[in-house]
Amino acid sequence: MDALTGRVSMYRLATITLAIVLVQAVLFAFLGAIGPDPYAILGTLGVVLVATLGANEVAARLARVVPHRESSVITALIITCIVQPSLTTTGLIAAAGAAVLAALSKYLIVWRGRHLLNPAATGVLIAGIIGYYLGQGVGFWWIATPALLPAVAVGALLLLDRTRRLDVGLVFIALTIVIIGARLVLTGTAPLGAVATVLQLFPVVFLAGFMLSEPQTLPPRDWQRWLTAAVVAVAFSVPFGFGPIYTSPELALVVGNIVAFAASRRSGFSVRVLEQRPLSPAATEWLFEPSRPVRFDAGQYLELHLPHKADIRGLRRTFSIASAPERAVAESEPRLAIGIRTPEGGSSFKAALASLEPGTRIAATQIAGDFVLPRDASIPLLLLAGGIGVTPFASQLASLVARGEQRDIVVVVVPSNPDEVLYRDTIEAAGARLVTLTRDELTTDALREAVPDLASRRAYVSGPPSVVAAARSALRRAGAKRVQTDYFAGY
Repeated sequence: MDALTGRVSMYRLATITLAIVLVQAVLFAFLGAIGPDPYAILGTLGVVLVATLGANEVAARLARVVPHRESSVITALIITCIVQPSLTTTGLIAAAGAAVLAALSKYLIVWRGRHLLNPAATGVLIAGIIGYYLGQGVGFWWIATPALLPAVAVGALLLLDRTRRLDVGLVFIALTIVIIGARLVLTGTAPLGAVATVLQLFPVVFLAGFMLSEPQTLPPRDWQRWLTAAVVAVAFSVPFGFGPIYTSPELALVVGNIVAFAASRRSGFSVRVLEQRPLSPAATEWLFEPSRPVRFDAGQYLELHLPHKADIRGLRRTFSIASAPERAVAESEPRLAIGIRTPEGGSSFKAALASLEPGTRIAATQIAGDFVLPRDASIPLLLLAGGIGVTPFASQLASLVARGEQRDIVVVVVPSNPDEVLYRDTIEAAGARLVTLTRDELTTDALREAVPDLASRRAYVSGPPSVVAAARSALRRAGAKRVQTDYFAGY
């Protein structure tokens, strides 16, 4: 699955899956399998697309930024799945209003360059409050119907797997089933019937896969994301009402976004290109100066937004930070480094990055991730890297050196090219034992021979999906009791 979904950006995958759901919805509507009129779905989609893209273009020009059109398309597709399909003037105006409000929220409800609330949920919520006083409902969530659940579930699974947020989706869905299901059971519904009702008639799967999983509004750490999912589940499941404010999926998600912001206070920033230097004939390190001192944990990743004539993978890429956190908060010269494989015929993003002159600024949209070492320095570690997957380990080892901390670490490198060990100096400076294996040698027996005490070590694996999958299996067969993985889907 990683090899399949990793060929496209998360944004493109969301666009494709949402489009497939809507195409199936129109087909089912023509066949009479679902209630909405097919022409109303198409008409609403057209109006919402025009309104979202138009408002986004105007707002971007006023803000003097490059508009992220694919993000606007995703917002429009989601809103189409939420608002009541209509061909009436009032219905289309309500849908367009929700779309415009959603687009504007990305520019008006922000904190240091990051929008705080899910745009689609925000637009529908505000439009619904206005519609309450005008006698016009907005949030309908017609997508929650048994006939469309399989397509919605497959799309949600693909997105949650691609973004590594399956745990977040499961926390939300499980808690929602428990809370709403308990109420249904108390009113006489059989337990299995209650579960089926929640999944089929409430938009829990759609909300979990296509909205709650939005990277821009989720906090950076696991416990923060689980807390957010739990808050959304409770707000979604517990009925209440006070005038125009009442229990709804869009309100629940906005409440969760507010909690996520309070828990993490993440903000965007920019980085200035300082220089690029070769790590090997096929890999390059970029050095940036952040617009402000940036705090992160060694092993986390940086997401960059680079407007250019993009390929199918879009305008944004995530890269593990290769430098120590201590360098990024230095008062005199804060620095961030990333290591990238640069083969011939690489992605449009790599080509655009390579063409940048020193001094050019790039938007950094987030730092996140939980691929971090344990705080207990007494735990022996095994770090296994496939090719450029060594970058998070370079950050972790450089941080240990900066803090003067000694740990029992074995680094196993599976080079992409013969005799290529990236960041060798950093590995040796940390006092780690270095082992190199070819891709064919990545077996249980070879790992046991190279690291005899493997079973007593906590293992971390980073690299391309194929290497990560093979290493994880081999380590577990070799006796490793705990294996944490990171992967590079391609950029």
